[in-house]
Amino acid sequence: MNLYGLLSDEKAMAGMLFGMNPKTIVSIPAGENINFGKGVFLNGDKTALLGGKYNNKATVDLSSYTTASKDIVLEINGVSITATTTGTIATDVAGIVEDIADDVDGVTAVAGTSSDAGKIFLTSDDDGELEVELTYDGSDVTSSKVTLSSDASYAGVSVFHQNAFLNSRGLYIKTEAVNVMEKGYIYVALASGVTPSIGATAYVTSAGTFTTESSGNTQVGVFKSTKENGAGDDSIALVSLE
Repeated sequence: MNLYGLLSDEKAMAGMLFGMNPKTIVSIPAGENINFGKGVFLNGDKTALLGGKYNNKATVDLSSYTTASKDIVLEINGVSITATTTGTIATDVAGIVEDIADDVDGVTAVAGTSSDAGKIFLTSDDDGELEVELTYDGSDVTSSKVTLSSDASYAGVSVFHQNAFLNSRGLYIKTEAVNVMEKGYIYVALASGVTPSIGATAYVTSAGTFTTESSGNTQVGVFKSTKENGAGDDSIALVSLE
């Protein structure tokens, strides 16, 4: 059977099951287009799947900027918000929050209160990636004053299926029910440059690809094959999800 014109050479494909007895498969709506064989993540509301663990939240700490007449430039997803400090941080934060509401689409900004006074909390409305940079008095202070985070959680691996459409897409589209394997054997998409050994611990990256590197990634199972050239020469490997 020739699936999408790719399997005439009888190669495996990312997202294909291995064996006939998968342990756990669930179906969850897609919040965006999702490729097969990727580690997928539940958004913060646990209502939809994402193809990556995006930094969809940010905290911007302006609490120490109490000197008047200093320039602040806050760039959010490519949109710059500029302000000049008044010496009263609550006034400055309120003004910046108002400007974000007016000028930055798809992002909600909330001013912190009590122990969080002087901070701005940003949330991506569609759970997508936030890109935030901060400049104060001409100096880039992003690394010390901006904290990015994600409230998404690992859900499993997107299972291959052949859509019954002419010129089938070869992926799940937004709002479509995604078949997700939580436990069992499945071929997965490898991160660039990864050549796992059989028996190595498998981790999923924030981009949904699989690796042997533990730092910053989520442990999900064990590699049961080394690197293979799958359909379309994609780099894949067999993993036992545990």
